[in-house]
This record gives sequence, C-alpha cells and structure tokens, in this order.
Amino acid sequence: MGRHGIILLSLFLLLATSKNYAQGCSDAGVCTIDAIKQNAIPGRDIANTNNRLSAGTGYAKGERGTNIYTLQLEYTRRVAENLFVTGKLSYNYINGELGNSSGPGDLFLTIEKKLKATGKWKKSVFTGLKIPFTSADKKNNGLDLPMVYQPGLGTTDLLLGITASTRFIGFSLAYQQPLSGSNNNNFLPSLYPLHSDAKNYPATNKFSRKADIVARLSRNFNAGKKFSLSPGLLGILHTGNDSYVDENNNQQVIEGSGGFTLNATTFLQYTANKKNNIGLSAGIPLIVRAERPDGLTRKFVLALEYSFNF
Repeated sequence: MGRHGIILLSLFLLLATSKNYAQGCSDAGVCTIDAIKQNAIPGRDIANTNNRLSAGTGYAKGERGTNIYTLQLEYTRRVAENLFVTGKLSYNYINGELGNSSGPGDLFLTIEKKLKATGKWKKSVFTGLKIPFTSADKKNNGLDLPMVYQPGLGTTDLLLGITASTRFIGFSLAYQQPLSGSNNNNFLPSLYPLHSDAKNYPATNKFSRKADIVARLSRNFNAGKKFSLSPGLLGILHTGNDSYVDENNNQQVIEGSGGFTLNATTFLQYTANKKNNIGLSAGIPLIVRAERPDGLTRKFVLALEYSFNF
C-alpha cells in the first residue's frame, strides 16, 4: 500500500468512527495495557531504553449519549534484561442525562517477560492486576448511578496474556478475571421516579461481572519514515452472563450479557525520533452483545497519546 492509500484508509476509518451508531467496544481494560499496545503500535517497544512515560487523553460516546472524557498516565520500566513493569492510571469524567460524575479509574499493574525470538517473531507473556480506585458507587442527588457513570468497574481483576509480532503483524491473546466478586454499585431503576430516564438502564445492584477473553490482530503499514498506520480487529468474548441483586435481595442473571463483541481499530503514529512519538487511536464496534450492563458500551472511542523514551 502506498503512502496515499494509507492516508486514505486512515481518514476512512476515522470518518466511520464519527458516524457509526452501533454499540459495543466492551473493553474492561486488558485490551489497552502496554504489552498488547506494543503489538498494535509499531515502534512502541522500548527494547533499546529503560523507561517510557506516556500521557494521553481520550473521548468516547457511551450508551444513551453519555460523554466519557479520560486523562491517562502510564509508566514502563525495564527491571531486568527482558523484564518490564508497567503502571497505568486514568482519571475519568462522565456526563449525561442522569448527571455528572468523575474520579480516578482503575490502576493497572503488569509485568511483561519477553521470550526468545523465533525467526522474525518476537514473543512475550504478561500478568498483572487491575486494582480499583473507586467502589463504583457514585451517586447524583442521593440516587445511585448506573455503571456507565462510574469512573471504574470497582473490582480487583487478574490479567494474563501472550503476544507475538513481526515487523508488520501483531497478535495478542489475553484473559481478564474478576477476583473480588460483586462491586459496590447499588443502582436499581425502581428507586427512581416513574418517568425518569434511569428506567432505560439495566439494574446493577451488587453487580457481578464474568471474565473476558480478548484477541487482537493488527497489520502495520509504513508511510515514509515518520508515519505508520495499524488497522486491526479486536474480539472480546464475555464468558458468561453477569448478575445483580434485586429489590428482594435475590440474585438475578442478566440474560444476553455474555457473548462476543468485535471491534475495528486503527492506530496512526508519528515518530519524531527514537525518544518521542505521538499516536492517535480509534475504535468502532462491528458485532455486539445483546446486553452490556457493565457500562462499557461505546459507540466510538478516540484517544491521543504522547510517549517519551529515556
């Protein structure tokens, strides 16, 4: 693909992002941790340095027109020859028809081990934790808000994964398992007035979320020495139906909340030099689950990130 073709493809995907009104992109966090992003964004690997500091901002359109704004800070440190530790923390602001909420998101801590390369393929394994900085119990006017208004999921999760990549192809497989059971969200639509917009959101009182299995495949294209484009597909299998506790203290299964989501993604990166790069990412859903009570429904996602290697 020539330079003009790459640029046209990038513009097409970004245009599609702005006009797509499907719902999906149900990422509980593991999809965007550092080890997986390395395979999706060429030149992100810090093999020749010891540190990388990244700062970014993002915008997403959630269910029923909610606006989700994110600020993110991420730091990766080489602690041994092929061993890397990464910490990532975000701050989220959400507004919509039920009000506003804000706060720190979940903290992600991961350890990545790079394995011996096989031919052209670089491989790594990683493990980590998602640690909540919120209990998912934000309120507005004394009433509990649904999950889409929560800055974080409110659970401690285990992360596991493997990655493999060449200069042009990246593949990742990951698993995210909640460890702490239900969160402290107390949203029940029945507690709102009869004609409230809250009736349109799924109940998530003492919400319990199932595990996710994630697969990402990307293809890298270079446009000169400075620009690269990486379109790809991101599949997320939610392994079972989630549940909540109803007004009578009975556990209720949310039918249709398990299943498969498929998203189209693209990363456009400008590499100024070996130390500095800027990346723009976008994602839209192609296939969605019937129900997404976790509040992770996104009509589209856009993010801008600056990274500095030192």
